[in-house]
Amino acid sequence: MVTDEVKKLAEHIFQIHSGIEHLGLIDLEGHVVLDQSSKASVPNEPDTNRVLFYSQVSSRRSRREHFDDVYGKTTYIHIMREKMQQLMIYIPMFTVYLTLDHAINQDEVAIIAQSVHNTDSEIIDRAAKSLFYK
Repeated sequence: MVTDEVKKLAEHIFQIHSGIEHLGLIDLEGHVVLDQSSKASVPNEPDTNRVLFYSQVSSRRSRREHFDDVYGKTTYIHIMREKMQQLMIYIPMFTVYLTLDHAINQDEVAIIAQSVHNTDSEIIDRAAKSLFYK
């Protein structure tokens, strides 16, 4: 069950840019917190492949964090594919996975990533705490 606080975080992220097509919120242990299309009014129940994908996204974050002292922290990862763009953003307590409209340029991608990073910490904290204190 997705909490109201997690839904508020998702709403905030979707409002950042109209080119955000899909949102996945993954906790630091790799669990899917939310999986939702921008066109849907409610979160999806992710299928097995998407759950596995999100788990792999989470494990990549932990492997990247191993190099933080040497190279600095990873703020976001942008992947341009033939049919879509993917954006992974690391915020406290969550990895934000977005698919973006293919027409969004790299400057806009950077602005989206920075806007997610600039999300009010209270919104993020409430979402994270809502998962522990149900």
